[in-house]
Amino acid sequence: MTADGLLDTPFIRSMLTADDPWCSSHGSGKGSSDLGAGILYYGLAYALKAKTCVCLGSGGGFVPRLMRQAQRDLGLPAARTILVDGAQQVQQERKDIWGSPDWIEEDSTFRRNYPDIEIVLKLTEDAFNEVFVPADTTIDFLHIDADHHYDGAAGDWELYRSLVPDTGVITLHDTTNYREPCGVPKLIDEIRQRGDYEVINMPIAYGTAIVKKILSREENIAVSRPGGSAPDRRR
Repeated sequence: MTADGLLDTPFIRSMLTADDPWCSSHGSGKGSSDLGAGILYYGLAYALKAKTCVCLGSGGGFVPRLMRQAQRDLGLPAARTILVDGAQQVQQERKDIWGSPDWIEEDSTFRRNYPDIEIVLKLTEDAFNEVFVPADTTIDFLHIDADHHYDGAAGDWELYRSLVPDTGVITLHDTTNYREPCGVPKLIDEIRQRGDYEVINMPIAYGTAIVKKILSREENIAVSRPGGSAPDRRR
């Protein structure tokens, strides 16, 4: 904490936004002390006391840094942040549009500052089938930011939401990015039309939506009790 505010700005610049040009798409900036939408990712992980956070895709490691920092600050035992990124394996035409992550090298600032983040260098579908399903993983906080084409984003949504319990939260990035061929805004419209998820779409930079399963009054009461949980209606 600084002397004049809640946020430690030197820490933000040296740890959370350092050497990350991609965080501008979240309303921040490389080496900036302004977290932009990053405060949402940190706040959700912190408020949920999320023991398992999963980020699908990340250009500079911005979102997983904030997820893991919240877990560190809480001192959560056995907490995990997992980053899945198979960008090096996608078709070249999609690389040309969306770029490739800049943290792959083991001596990157991201990996040096957050060596405790688990990295899965696989396409999201392969990671789902080969890593998450065999381990029966439950995800408390999921962030979807991998393939931004409609088919890729919708595929990640359908697969990974099945691992998030009713009390968990999902965020999606590029939700107000209407430039072709980004299909995330279309996906957000479809999720909202389903009627079983609450959707708050925040127009911060390229947009971040917060999505959560709608619970009944009785389920909300059950969740609010100490140690309580709602019935799991995944999928």
